[in-house]
Amino acid sequence: MTLLFNLVLEAALLKTDLRGYISTRTKQLCAYADDVVIIARTQKALKETFITLQKEAKKLGLIINTNKTKYMQVTRKKI
Repeated sequence: MTLLFNLVLEAALLKTDLRGYISTRTKQLCAYADDVVIIARTQKALKETFITLQKEAKKLGLIINTNKTKYMQVTRKKI
């Protein structure tokens, strides 16, 4: 069952646009088991990537639990 879930999750992750090298990408996905981290250079890229992942996962029968979804913004700017 876990293997099937991982294969379906991977199919959803592959639908996101991750072209380019790590230094030139505006976003990156890291996944382990059922946890996914979206790293993005801009808030817009983060939102777009999340929406794409959510839509692709839904097509495959997976639903993202928004109650367990967390986000963190890291910046060099002083707030």
